[in-house]
Amino acid sequence: MTRMTPDELRAHLARLEISQQAFARLVGITPQHFRKMLRQVDPLEIPRAVELLLPLLTPAKIRRLVRELETGQD
Repeated sequence: MTRMTPDELRAHLARLEISQQAFARLVGITPQHFRKMLRQVDPLEIPRAVELLLPLLTPAKIRRLVRELETGQD
C-alpha cells in the first residue's frame, strides 16, 4: 500500500483550512513531531490513522473539532 506523502498531507491541511500546529494539537501529536512528518528530506512516517482520517474531514468539521478542543469539550 502506498503511504501518504508530506505534500499530500500539506494539500489536505490546505483543503481543510487548518494550520499544521492546530491539526497536530487536534490529533494529539506535538507540533515538532508533526513538522518532522512534513520534512522534504527524511520525513517521519505519517501514521495510518491520520491517513484514514483526513479524507473524512471537511472544513466545517475541523472548525467544530477545534472549537471543542479549545473549550475543553470531548
